[in-house]
Amino acid sequence: MSFAIKKLSLVALAGMLAYGASPVFAQTITLNFLTAEKDETVAPVIEGFEKLHPDIDVVHTTVPFDSMNATIEARVGGQDPSIDVFLVDSPRVPAMASRGYLANLNDEREKADAVSNDVAMGIISYKGDIFALPAWTSTQMMFYNKDLLDKAGIAYPGFKAEDRLTYDQVVDEAKKAQAAGAKYGFIPEQIDRYYQLQPLFESIGGGPGLTGEDMLTPDVTNPKWIEAATFYSSLFESGVSPRGVPVDQMSSTFTSGDTAFYIGGPWNFAAFNATEGLHYGVAPVPYFAGGKPVVPTDSWAIAVSPYAAHPAEAKMFAEYFSLDPEGALLSVKNNPIPPVNEIAYKTYIETIAGLDPEIGPAAKEIMTYELANNSVSRPRSIGYVAFEEIMNRAFSDIRNGSAVQATLDQAQQQLTSTLARIQ
Repeated sequence: MSFAIKKLSLVALAGMLAYGASPVFAQTITLNFLTAEKDETVAPVIEGFEKLHPDIDVVHTTVPFDSMNATIEARVGGQDPSIDVFLVDSPRVPAMASRGYLANLNDEREKADAVSNDVAMGIISYKGDIFALPAWTSTQMMFYNKDLLDKAGIAYPGFKAEDRLTYDQVVDEAKKAQAAGAKYGFIPEQIDRYYQLQPLFESIGGGPGLTGEDMLTPDVTNPKWIEAATFYSSLFESGVSPRGVPVDQMSSTFTSGDTAFYIGGPWNFAAFNATEGLHYGVAPVPYFAGGKPVVPTDSWAIAVSPYAAHPAEAKMFAEYFSLDPEGALLSVKNNPIPPVNEIAYKTYIETIAGLDPEIGPAAKEIMTYELANNSVSRPRSIGYVAFEEIMNRAFSDIRNGSAVQATLDQAQQQLTSTLARIQ
């Protein structure tokens, strides 16, 4: 504050006191925002909101992705008012709404409908009401290292839908790349997580792993699930994919030039483009021969705690993050994942197209096509949280050498017992 302003303020204060008036100072509200994102990811949208609302300070708290659910259960489930607004993984909305962790946002439905599609609205709904606002969605593509493919004499895969390779074709070429010097042949990024692996089971015809009217009946031991899980196991048994590398370090296997084929999302563009000497291209996610192309989708929605200390302001921030095209774009400025907001998406996808003369237009075509045709959401079930936790442990066990049939049998038994209690 300049000396002149300070002097003016003192004069004004003296005048108020002389006339017996009580000085009124504007109070700043602190809004607490919980995510599993880095500070720099949400900084642009927070800054944009605070410019519009200078009397509100948004304080961001980040926790690891694997701790996010437990943090919400402990703090919001414990009626802690220090969390006002938070991101929630979309498939978890029904489970969290059923437990009372999410404020009802049905009065936002008309605004949300205006900028979102029916799929996005269905994901954030529970028993006819909405309990979050759609923020981000996602899709995947296959990145490939041009130098490793050149060294092995492998032709670059095309980016058109009709150029899509089968999983067996990719593995065959991955092994050729390894024979020519690549450390790893083929890596799905979130290697032990249902989000990344669901397309294997869906593509081969095994279904999502949950069935029934309420999606509370486990089905992870049918023949197609066994077949897809056996393929997954073989990636590590053969050394095409790595054991012992945690999920959060997978992208470094590509930026280091060690991996020939890598399936991941558009959030990788920033790191890949910033890596000097990394020459890569993009292609559609593979599929199983005789099956159908499937890519994962969904992402974070934004929710308000029913115990928020500042519920009105929390809702204002959620609206800005999701329903306002400006805020929706700022929310993905430092993390180029597709916004659900359809107005913001048009600007977003053109930004992706402009990334690079070769990569950008191909990425735009792949992403637009997959989002419209081949995206499959995770099961909408109040038992999804338990389902995901059990299956992620099973995937990790299979990756590390456990027998496929026995591991899935055990997961089926655990799910049957756990989901029966939820019903």
